[in-house]
Amino acid sequence: MTVGVQTFCGQRLTEARRARGLHKNILADMVGVTRQTISKYEEGKEKPQEERLTVIAKQLAFPIEFFTRPAWPETLDLVFWRSQTSESKIAREVTEQRMYWLCELFEFLEREVNLPDLFVPEIDLPNDFHLMTPDNIEHIAQSIRSSWGLANRPIPDMTLALENAGIPVVNLEILSDKQDGFSFPSQSLRRVFVGLNIYNVSAARARYDAAHELGHVILHRMVTPQQARDRANHKILEQQAHRFAGAFLFPQGEFLREVRVPTLDYFSALKRKWGMSIAAMIYRAGDLGLIDEIERAGLYQNMTRRGWRGPLREPFDRPEDMPLERPRMLKRSVEVIVDSGIFGKTAIQESLALPEKELEQLAGLETGFFRSGEIVPLVTPKSSDGLNIVDLESGKVLAFRPKEST
Repeated sequence: MTVGVQTFCGQRLTEARRARGLHKNILADMVGVTRQTISKYEEGKEKPQEERLTVIAKQLAFPIEFFTRPAWPETLDLVFWRSQTSESKIAREVTEQRMYWLCELFEFLEREVNLPDLFVPEIDLPNDFHLMTPDNIEHIAQSIRSSWGLANRPIPDMTLALENAGIPVVNLEILSDKQDGFSFPSQSLRRVFVGLNIYNVSAARARYDAAHELGHVILHRMVTPQQARDRANHKILEQQAHRFAGAFLFPQGEFLREVRVPTLDYFSALKRKWGMSIAAMIYRAGDLGLIDEIERAGLYQNMTRRGWRGPLREPFDRPEDMPLERPRMLKRSVEVIVDSGIFGKTAIQESLALPEKELEQLAGLETGFFRSGEIVPLVTPKSSDGLNIVDLESGKVLAFRPKEST
């Protein structure tokens, strides 16, 4: 009887396979084993020999070390998916694996850097989300704005607003027009995370998706995983998050004052100021009673006639007109750690054992970050007070936390 790699973790094989969008039989053909063998590996009933593990790692383009590390111990049961019901299970699994790796990355960074505390005010919510009214949601959105010091002004950077409140944001390029974003809480990390699909998406659309996910974070913290998975409930939860997104980006009072004439040209003139798409402003005008259903449908039809419907078709959808917002929290945390000279790029990769492209995307780093040369410091500071880096855009401080001497 042959003995395989004893440190092999079957769950890691499941993660890597799903992240690549592969069924077990496809991976089995790639590796040269049976589907049943892959199942036994993943279920922990068998362990591959070193030669077989090397082939698996090569075919999946993962470091061998990834398969010998314990998987993230927490099950992420409550995930709010901003996706259509026609989205396939395997497409969701591709994204779902990144959520677990995002938790691993955050835990690693939090050990070394003092990140902004999570600041999501406790809002008095109905015990049953079905009882939440549009007026409730408008009031809650206004309350969050006030708590975060946003007043009634346009939000310059929606992603930065979330990160300043301690909510990590990740931009993913998911090659699917049916996935817009997701959000989920991690009980072990005591954080909520927001992910946005930026593939073929305008800045205005991404801002709306971020506000939509914030709606789930604020409004639906008492929703159970079973409730969230129910199709009828999902529709209601999405409608409520849509209402919150509109209210948060363009407050009711300001909308009613500024939208004097609900026309396409007028909405176009307001788009860059409020960072909200024309289509979303039409929807909001209907929500607030400025237009009826017939008028709303007519405006959408006129958008179609002008060629403004569809991805990147509206005015100011080009990146040079409205640049896509980029997350900073995780990116600058990695940069602080590297600049401190305590952890080099190679050491970070070895600590997380993720493919470099996955790590770069999750942390919002430039492509090739881990391939570029790193400076090895010849001297290190005697002070153990740590290294403080000020974010010039937000005024927040990322403080390097030195390891305690043993």
